[in-house]
Amino acid sequence: MPVPKSSMEPSPRKLLRDVVLEKMLAAIQDGTLQAGERLNDDELVAWLGVSRTPIREAIAKLVDFGLVEMEANRYTRVVSPTREQYDDAFQLLFGFAELAARWAVPNLDETAVQQLSKLLDQAREHANAEDRALNDDAGALIAFLVEHSGNELLIKTAEGVVNRAKFVRLQQPEFVFWDVEHGLESFRAAAKARDGEAAGAVIRGMSRAMAEHMAEIRAANADADATA
Repeated sequence: MPVPKSSMEPSPRKLLRDVVLEKMLAAIQDGTLQAGERLNDDELVAWLGVSRTPIREAIAKLVDFGLVEMEANRYTRVVSPTREQYDDAFQLLFGFAELAARWAVPNLDETAVQQLSKLLDQAREHANAEDRALNDDAGALIAFLVEHSGNELLIKTAEGVVNRAKFVRLQQPEFVFWDVEHGLESFRAAAKARDGEAAGAVIRGMSRAMAEHMAEIRAANADADATA
């Protein structure tokens, strides 16, 4: 009897370089691999249990993301982002978020709106508790909007920006903006109305508020340093 064909879809298998990339990316973003730390091939091989080839391919991607820097015959190391790079990353991240909101929100079905509402509920809960998990909530919200934007180029381009922003925020831990409840509820209303322009305007307003918040903290820190 001939062997019957399987009716099940084969599950996608990740390339080894992608598995290595995920592990290195997570280690950089949670601080296991710290800013300025040199990346040694032999140590990475021992840690990850793979050959040098997928490690080097993953490192090349991390260089593209702006998380690792290389100089031939000198070093490969995790970058040490500056305050200016932090500002650049978040300005671009909010720009992506605004664009994704304008494109995604009008086309959300009821299931997606409910998923979005749960993300907003979680963010509100963490903001009220002044829990730094709010940063992860913001990342999840932006990833949701990008995924539902329907634009493959935006999805692909946003990957590097989102990963860059996750990393640089580790170097500026004081910049957490808690006063987001009004913005979250306004965004919820825009999503229920499928009003992409209103949703984009909410994100633009929250971006402006966060920038003002950072400016106030920096001014206060500068005054404290001047009088110390």
